[in-house]
Amino acid sequence: MLTNANFLLELGTEEVPAGYIPPAIEAMKKVFVDSLTASRIGFNGIEVYATPRRTAVLIDGLAGSQREEEVELKGPSVKAAYDAEGKPTKALEGFVRGNGIRAEDVFQRESEKGAYLFAKKKLDAKKTEDLLPEIISQIVSSVPYPKRMQWSDKSVTFPRPIRYFLILFNDKLVPFDIDGIASSNKTRGHYIQHNRMVDVDSIKQYGDLLKKNGVIVDQEERRGIIRKELDAAARKAGGELLEDEALLETVTYLVENPEVCTCTFDREFLKLPDIVLIAEMREHQKYFSVVDKRGRLTDTFLVVSNNPPTANVRAGNERVITARFNDARFFYDEDRKAKLADRVESLKTVMFHKELGSIFDKSQRMVAIAGIINEQLALETGLMKKIERAVWLSKTDLMTAVVFEFPSLQGKIGRIYAGEDGEDAEVAEAIEDHYKPRFSGEPLPSGMVSIVVSLAEKIDNIFGSFSVGNIPKGSADPYALRRQANAIVELLIKNEINLDMKRLLSAAAKNYRGGEGLVDKIVEFIAVRAKTIFSESGLSYDEIDACLSTGMSDFLELFRRAKSISDFRKNEKFSQMLLGFKRMNNIVSAFRKENRDRALSLDPSLFRCEEEKELHGFFDSRADAIDRFIAASNYIELFGLLIEGKPIIDAFFDTVLVMDKDTALRDNRLALLESILKHFTSLMDFSKIEDR
Repeated sequence: MLTNANFLLELGTEEVPAGYIPPAIEAMKKVFVDSLTASRIGFNGIEVYATPRRTAVLIDGLAGSQREEEVELKGPSVKAAYDAEGKPTKALEGFVRGNGIRAEDVFQRESEKGAYLFAKKKLDAKKTEDLLPEIISQIVSSVPYPKRMQWSDKSVTFPRPIRYFLILFNDKLVPFDIDGIASSNKTRGHYIQHNRMVDVDSIKQYGDLLKKNGVIVDQEERRGIIRKELDAAARKAGGELLEDEALLETVTYLVENPEVCTCTFDREFLKLPDIVLIAEMREHQKYFSVVDKRGRLTDTFLVVSNNPPTANVRAGNERVITARFNDARFFYDEDRKAKLADRVESLKTVMFHKELGSIFDKSQRMVAIAGIINEQLALETGLMKKIERAVWLSKTDLMTAVVFEFPSLQGKIGRIYAGEDGEDAEVAEAIEDHYKPRFSGEPLPSGMVSIVVSLAEKIDNIFGSFSVGNIPKGSADPYALRRQANAIVELLIKNEINLDMKRLLSAAAKNYRGGEGLVDKIVEFIAVRAKTIFSESGLSYDEIDACLSTGMSDFLELFRRAKSISDFRKNEKFSQMLLGFKRMNNIVSAFRKENRDRALSLDPSLFRCEEEKELHGFFDSRADAIDRFIAASNYIELFGLLIEGKPIIDAFFDTVLVMDKDTALRDNRLALLESILKHFTSLMDFSKIEDR
């Protein structure tokens, strides 16, 4: 906890939902920081701690008063401040009176808009304790919670009823009252074990005093205790804790004094799929699972309790989980009365989007996209049949009782059911994997069936959303389209799949309203995400722009090009060679800007310098090899070849004046440069590469 704090605020409440608390901690800290800064009140540090029944703000080094400060006030223009006789107008009088300054303190200054009046004013330095009530009122009213409530005869709102305020500054009570709830120097102990109000004589004793009364107010300390006790209990039971950071976060805000109770259930339930039992324990009861060394679920589960474990606590939790597991067994048995394939037709009854039709319609579009991908990748017939089968089955578990009860098992239970139905292993795998990555850091699909189904799913989501106007704006992205665009690029790069995205989208466009007009927008949307991914891979922005600005939409190929430039750029000769190409490009681009339609033709007989002949001869003799290397994405060989030409390029620019006064010579030299650059226009935009 924060040491040496000289300010303490504790809001004592009834039990606030666990999910409300972490965002409130951050919001409360921000309100205090912003309010104190705006009020010119100094402080060293602020920390916010919370349990289900209290939120505490501790501030270190809170100043006793505002900083003295002199500000400059801008008044009316000189013309508006004085009349024709030079007497003050109402505008000037109002400025002086409204700001509490004297007329003789006003002075003139010229500005861009003419002469204006200004005045300097020394701001009052009020005592901090006089300003704190307003800040605390703002905390109560402005911290964003999903829902607020009123209680009793109070007009104030909060997620749960506020029972008391503990407010101390330099160990003295700060008077505060809101709707009849007055501040004091008292806090409440654990609501069962030590349910009484306790005097806090000094801020320094606050944390230890709460511990003596059954409350660990520091959430990080509680989290550490819970983790340690869970690990110890799992090992004692002969297993290992199934790690679950999200659940750990939740239970941290469910208890004030954590205790771990070890319980067991009937081993007969282990015949059900592990994920169903885990979901029941996690989502309904907030229980932790224990697995054996092979990762298989055991019949032990762990309960984080707010009270010491007793036989009654253990029996009560075991009774509850038995009832839950009986429900799960019923759901599972009902689901197994029909195969996934038998549920495809029922997808017609589930609406995906009012303008995009049913889930069945979505599956049809995904099949079409998968077919277009197949055409580009030339997949074998057997593989394509598996992909189509996987697409049709990918959403069928939406019609199962288990997914209805546990939406988080969508895809996961489908994979299990498909395996039990005798479906191909790759098909079953794709049913789960096509949703990945569902969160940052989750592994991407690696099997080809899963990859294609995943691409089809994400492309349909993006294309469908764009077609109905659901396009991300600013930070708002309710359908996670940016994450899905990221996943598309990562899937292609990490699995080394060459896919022309623009050609794919153009072929799929007929299945979406206004689809043809959306292709370029979607390609650009995905390209923006590609820039981020390329940058995170260590590529510089000019290398990325040089490749992405060519208009190509094969993101694997673009990544390879940018990566090759980055790798070869470390070679000084290659870097200098790039500058030579950039110089060629700049000369030709400047000419074409003024002479867009002028025809240029190369005539070797017009060469006047050996350097011209050597430059032409070098690239002309290697033209086929250059095109072959580019077509084969063999950039190592290509750049190696270009490095050989560096001395020839340098000699040309050292000796030859391209923009000669003789128009025939000029046009011939421009034609020479254009003939060289034409091989690389689709490879990169040299104008984007910065000098190094």
